[in-house]
Amino acid sequence: MEGSDICFEVVRRAVAGFVYSEAVACHYLRQILEALRYCHENDIIHRDVRPACALLATADNSAPVKLGGFGSAVQLPNGRDSVETHGRVGCPHYMAPEVVARRVYGKPCDVWGAGVMLHVLLSGRLPFHGSGKRLQDAITRGRVTLDTPEWKHVSSNAKDLVLKMLAPNPISRPTITEILDHPWIRDRDKLQRIHLGDTVEELKRYNARRKLKAAVQTVAGGVAMDPLCCADTDSMAIGTASESLNEWADEEAGLEAIQKILDSLDDIIALQDANCDPDVLAGMLRDVKLHELLQLFDRISSSVINPSRAPPGDAISRCRDAIDAISSTAGHKYVREKSELINLLGSPHIQHVNLK
Repeated sequence: MEGSDICFEVVRRAVAGFVYSEAVACHYLRQILEALRYCHENDIIHRDVRPACALLATADNSAPVKLGGFGSAVQLPNGRDSVETHGRVGCPHYMAPEVVARRVYGKPCDVWGAGVMLHVLLSGRLPFHGSGKRLQDAITRGRVTLDTPEWKHVSSNAKDLVLKMLAPNPISRPTITEILDHPWIRDRDKLQRIHLGDTVEELKRYNARRKLKAAVQTVAGGVAMDPLCCADTDSMAIGTASESLNEWADEEAGLEAIQKILDSLDDIIALQDANCDPDVLAGMLRDVKLHELLQLFDRISSSVINPSRAPPGDAISRCRDAIDAISSTAGHKYVREKSELINLLGSPHIQHVNLK
């Protein structure tokens, strides 16, 4: 599909000069709900409803919304309305309380995910902040506040639907069919056409944070999968078991460190929110590890980068010698890496530095 996910598309179109109003948000949500209704009528639970799974079919303004991301979907057993599982499935900020609590769950968990999406579409903000246990506790408490500046321009019917979809008790949540019959969805032609400028600005920040987290995950994944950072199969064959375990432990420690950085980004967002859940805020203020990470970030941001020393006079000849040495290396190992290194050493910006 040519279009990107729904939150990026909202911002792209708003920047291009198009109005983003409640009517537009309703139009998008209705299509997502129709897709979920089809799933639920066939006893399928999506389990991962979030913006990244709601894509515009094309870049055209009239493009329909398509629901994807069915990798976590599950078919309900015959005659049952719930599934039993001991694990959590989906994106943490979009998980329903019953999923977070590892209880049996059913179709209402999709209603919750769609409710979080509606909250984001109308305000540009997630209803629950933080990371790890703090985020899980905030979700299970289910306290939703709609008093940030973005909500001042949102109708009472829209707020009513958000609160009903985010009811902590799954039994209290409306079904997808009932949501489609809610006045805010049913009477779309009567909705406000006022541009939600504050919401678009919040969505810009929300998208920027998502891009940052995706970049961190991409870098972390690249390091973890880099063949130059891992032992090759031949050396592994003659290595000891303890060496293998040490390498595995190092990789696990690295992934844990990356997760701490990602969690800290979520915590920073919560700290910046004036309407942060008091219990979440209290937990962060007591979190010594979070404080240490924030101090580290502060030192990095305030550090002065000293200019690098000038390259030696024979830098160009050294680069040429290095390229010749790499090119003449025999064997089929690391062919791709050798090619990349040769291209790097011969790239224009390297030559520019050498000629200074």
